[in-house]
Amino acid sequence: MAVLKRYVHFFVMSWLPAYDGRAGRFSLQRLLVMALFWPLFLLVQAINGLGLLLDYLLFPDFRRVQVREPLFVVGVPRSGTTFLHRLLAMDERFTTTALWELLFAPSITQRSFWTAIARLDGWIGRPAGRLLLWIERRLLGGLDGVHKTGLLDPEEDYLALIPVWGCFLLVLAVPVPALWRLTYLDRDGTDKEKQRLIAAYRRFVQRHLYFHGSHKQLLSKNPSFTPLMATLAEAIPDARFIGCVRNPSAAVPSQINSILIGARLFDGRDTTDYWRQGFMAMLDYYYRHVLEVLESLPPERQALSVMEQLAPAPAETVLAFYQRFGWQPDDTFRQRLEAQERKAKQYRSGHHYNSDELGVSPHELDHVFGWVYERFGYPSPNTDEKPL
Repeated sequence: MAVLKRYVHFFVMSWLPAYDGRAGRFSLQRLLVMALFWPLFLLVQAINGLGLLLDYLLFPDFRRVQVREPLFVVGVPRSGTTFLHRLLAMDERFTTTALWELLFAPSITQRSFWTAIARLDGWIGRPAGRLLLWIERRLLGGLDGVHKTGLLDPEEDYLALIPVWGCFLLVLAVPVPALWRLTYLDRDGTDKEKQRLIAAYRRFVQRHLYFHGSHKQLLSKNPSFTPLMATLAEAIPDARFIGCVRNPSAAVPSQINSILIGARLFDGRDTTDYWRQGFMAMLDYYYRHVLEVLESLPPERQALSVMEQLAPAPAETVLAFYQRFGWQPDDTFRQRLEAQERKAKQYRSGHHYNSDELGVSPHELDHVFGWVYERFGYPSPNTDEKPL
């Protein structure tokens, strides 16, 4: 019943921003997007919910799976979390979540079904697979410069919390305080709310390990888990954390621009001020919280990744993390790291934006994040030196 009330509440609240009180008119784009979003969203959640229920009938042993030494890549968004995640995912000790599993197959039942379909498709030459790849590139290809992804690529498993409204990304559809509070969860969340989300996430991880191998370690990349770090560290005592940071002059406007790309899909009006104000405060908390929680954990459970050090020497950086955690990388993983290091030196970001248009001035960056510049020795945002 509580879940149903939450769905009804967010459904009602999602329509309110369609009316612009100052202009005295409705946003036609938002009305149309909501009219498309909700039927599709509810259909997917209903199918996923059925699959999750069937797991208890068809695969009841998943509840006995032990979650051992998971590794969480957290930190400030746009600080190399995706790059680090995909480096680590090359180690076969880990299992990580793919986008298709998170959105369309969170249950063991669904994964078993779609894996069987893919196997049948492979026997006849992969016509469905090629069609799906074509559709994927048409839908997701435009995001490559911001965050390149595909249905088979590793992705952030906070998407698994969509059914219980524990995924902050839903704020694009429903910009309400209840979802913004997720970005300060360790500080502002109630014990009941934290327990609810941890329980839902643990069940998801158990399902994932049951399907992919209970002997593997979970690799999770979630900047949005940064405000949940302390809760996760307490709930999973042997979890490891790598916190990522980057020069605010690069990370902050990049993240604001990224969220605006999604916001424009939901609302035809200029909402730059709303997102800038919300994200400036949120990112200040992220920088502070990731460092505070890392410092509170014993050395063998935590490490700090600085983008300006990771980018030029990814292999050396990752191997240093392994040494800190007491893990031994095998030769295959070392070779893969070396190959990726050669590719990384040729990489150029396709994510372009104008900080002035976002309203993120050097003065504001210095005012909010001055302590970050000082702590990490970054050049003042008031200089002409360009950040990495």
